[in-house]
Amino acid sequence: MDHTEPQHHPQQQMPQRLSALYQFHNAPEVAPAHGLEYDDTPYPSSDKYPVIHTAASSSYDTKYTGKHAYNDNRPPRIIFGMKIKTFLVVAFVVMLIVVGAAVGGAVGGRALRQNNGGDGMWPEGTISNATSTTASSPTSATPTFTAATPTYTPLSDCPDSNNTTYTSAHSSTLSSTPNSTPPLYLTFTKHCALASPLSASGSTTLSDAFVYSFSDCVELCASFNVVSQKAECSVAVYRPGGSRPGNCWVGKANFDIGSSAVDEGTDVAVVMGGSKS
Repeated sequence: MDHTEPQHHPQQQMPQRLSALYQFHNAPEVAPAHGLEYDDTPYPSSDKYPVIHTAASSSYDTKYTGKHAYNDNRPPRIIFGMKIKTFLVVAFVVMLIVVGAAVGGAVGGRALRQNNGGDGMWPEGTISNATSTTASSPTSATPTFTAATPTYTPLSDCPDSNNTTYTSAHSSTLSSTPNSTPPLYLTFTKHCALASPLSASGSTTLSDAFVYSFSDCVELCASFNVVSQKAECSVAVYRPGGSRPGNCWVGKANFDIGSSAVDEGTDVAVVMGGSKS
């Protein structure tokens, strides 16, 4: 049996290639650390060192730029779910809004105090004065409102009331003594079917209205006499068949029943305190 001596081939020794970390130094030669023998990159890339990128970091190490720039790949800083730049912009806008609101409130409060007497409270009587001013002299347009028109038929107590005396209801409020004689300017005589004295020359019509009875028309005339305390209104003319806006006219006129013409549908009341214009 032939024993062939095993041939011993010398182990091929691969050249060691040191990483950039070990290529440039003047220290004694030291065996490279494990994992760095065949590092083809010009900088360490093992798990013992951080990863190196050729691009410079724009957020953290901007002063180290160039081929061997350093970036540790840390995530961007987040504040309230926003990046730093976004957070600063939002904070600046919110600050502007808060400052503007504060300045506006201060200016408005100062103007309000100046308009209200300087004490910040409504001056005495301001509300009531404003209400009365608005009611007496409206300055703004308001929606129009049309009330329902009553469908009652105006009535006349003629001919039953012809040549009878009527005393105004105002006499009870003016008299200080019960059952006292009412003033003559509140006492009238009713006449039926006579022509209106207010249509004659020299007469004066004081007012007109739409009423529902002969007595209501007389009361309109009596109201003028209550204010003047004399026979300011001497004649009340009522036409129950008239239409709106008026079927009652009151005023001052000369009245002579003997010379008055007949006019069916027209009733006339004359004050007893005087009938001259």
